[in-house]
This record gives sequence, structure tokens and C-alpha cells, in this order.
Amino acid sequence: MTRFIAPVLVLALLGACSPPVESGLHGYAEGDFVSLAPDLTGRIIETTLREGDPVSAGDPAFRLDDTDARAALAAAQAQLAVATAQFDDAAAGARDPEIAAARELLAQANAARTLANADLVRARELFAQGHVSQARIDQAQSAADAADAQVSEMRQRLNLVQLPARENQLRALQAAVAAAQAAVERAEFVLSQRAVTVPFDGRVERQIRYPGEQASPALPVYSILPEGAVHAVVFIPEPELAATPVGTRFAVSCDACGAGLMATITRIDDEAQFTAPFIYSDSERARLVYRAEARFDANPPPPGTPLRLEVR
Repeated sequence: MTRFIAPVLVLALLGACSPPVESGLHGYAEGDFVSLAPDLTGRIIETTLREGDPVSAGDPAFRLDDTDARAALAAAQAQLAVATAQFDDAAAGARDPEIAAARELLAQANAARTLANADLVRARELFAQGHVSQARIDQAQSAADAADAQVSEMRQRLNLVQLPARENQLRALQAAVAAAQAAVERAEFVLSQRAVTVPFDGRVERQIRYPGEQASPALPVYSILPEGAVHAVVFIPEPELAATPVGTRFAVSCDACGAGLMATITRIDDEAQFTAPFIYSDSERARLVYRAEARFDANPPPPGTPLRLEVR
């Protein structure tokens, strides 16, 4: 009779020494942090946020040195002014003083023609009276013809002066104005990128760089946790996978969790893993688990907080 009791006592003692079987799932809170960096490389001259500060979209975060950007903008604006003035000048045609000068030249040519024609008439009369030779007639005729030609030239010049520039020239000048305007807009954009603002609501987690240091797209200045960017990472044992599909709701408990906190499974990895990256329970060790993510209904705990989840 005694030899049968001993094994039973041994098994009972071994059972008493085994760790208790835990129910529910384990995991931790994880934050999707965003690095705030400038689009262009530059030296930081001012930072306005501090670690732990709550921030809203549009809040100023930091400024880079903008000396070169302001100079480039001024040069682009000056080039636009030059191109615009050239186009306006060509489109308007000659100025009033230039037109007046052309009209004066035409009047002088008309006066010279009148004089030449009068001289030709007198020469013909004198030739008829036998006082001058044919050569004098030819000379007077040549002077009258030259005066007529001069009048025609001055009249054509006046017409040209009063016309605007040629269509092709105007199109070229208009294109130059458009190019200058684009250069101004580009310079304004580059200048605006020297002052960086926060793109979303959240909280400053860490300041990475400070005034005097270089920042670039690969060298961020802040690490920010956007509002609503904390989720739960859950490890589902393989035997419980079928009973815990996407959409399963859990009651979440932790030291920093508020009462009644709930979370919903939003995705489950396709491949299993044998050990969770963080072990919170001896009963979870060396088990085949699937990594899943769950979204909190409200007021998530801080990233890194260990969690315990019970199916509801």
C-alpha cells in the first residue's frame, strides 16, 4: 500500500513546484515615432521644442540658417523686374519723345522735297528761256527724286516707331518673364523650408540635434510621437490563433492603464516565431506564437509598458 502512495506524493510535490498556468495574452505598448527633419541641409540656428512638450500641427519646431536663401530670393526678384520691364517696353512700342523725333525728321524731309521741287520748276523755266543747260535740269530732277525718297523713308520710319515689337520677340520676352517668376517661386519655397513646423499633433519624445549642428533629411532634429500612434503588440500562442482572429477585442491591464481600457486586434503576422522579443511570463517561454497588433480605444499607456490582455 505504501509503495503506491509515494509516487502520488512525488507527483503532487512536483505539481506544487511548477509555475502556475497563466491565462490571457501578454505583450507591450509600442509607439510609431516620427523623425522630424528638414527637406534641405543646413545649420540649425534655433530650436523651440523641448522633450516631453505636447505639440500641435503648425507649431514652429526649428530654423536653419537662411542667409543664402534670402540672397537667392533677392537675385530672383531683381531678374523678374528686369524681364518684366523689357517685356513692357517692347509691348508698348516707342516712347513719346522718340515718336516726336521721327515726326520732326519727316517734316524736315517734306520741306526739303518742297524746296527741291521748286528748284526743278525754276530750272525748267530757265531751260525753256535758254538760260540753263540740260545738265542743270538733270541735276534739279535728281535732287527732287532724292527728296521724294527721303520723305518716303522718314514716313516709313515713323510708322515703325509707332508699332510695338514683333510678335515673336514679344513671345520670347514673355517666356523670359515666366522663367523669372518661376525662379522667384522656387527661391521663396527654398526660403520657407528653412523654418520647419510640426506636421501633426503629438508629443516630443527626444531632441536629437541642437543649434550649431547640421541637419538634413538624414539627420533629424526631433523624434515625435504622433497623437494616436501607440498600439499594443500581442503574442498569440499557436493553439489559440484560430480563436483570436482580427477584430478580437481585449480588456487591457497594466500598471499605467486606466480602468476599462480596451484594444482590438488589427493585424496578425503570417509567420510564427518561437520566442517573443520580450518575455514577461515564464509560461510564455519557448512557445510557438504569432505577433499581432491591436489598437487601443482611448488613452493608451506609454510605449514600452508591459501589457496583459483578456479576451472580452
